[in-house]
Amino acid sequence: MNARPLSLSIIGWFLIVTGVIGIFASLTLFNNPMAQQMYARSPLPLSAHVAIGIVGTIITAVCGYGVLKGFNWSRFLYVGWSLIGFVISAVSIPMTSFLILGLAFFAVIVFFLFRPAANRWFNATAA
Repeated sequence: MNARPLSLSIIGWFLIVTGVIGIFASLTLFNNPMAQQMYARSPLPLSAHVAIGIVGTIITAVCGYGVLKGFNWSRFLYVGWSLIGFVISAVSIPMTSFLILGLAFFAVIVFFLFRPAANRWFNATAA
């Protein structure tokens, strides 16, 4: 069997850890006055942001597990959900500096998810 590239191990664990931490962070938005003030300017209610955040972080953690196991769908789900998340953020959150930083980080992850070594890992586990 093909060995998993180190970059995919790092990405997989990073997605799992950030997904789990993100769930708890999303749940604290209701008690954070600064977050409430920021989201008050959003067209979406705070409860919608929390729900999207929880769903998104669960998807992120599942994608991380899928990357570690070599499930090809996990990298496509990660890309698709991230793009949806960026669109929602662009429309509903007035802080574009975070969005630009997030897009740059996303581009780096996507670069490593679709390199030839990554393609071999995902194709080998699918066979």
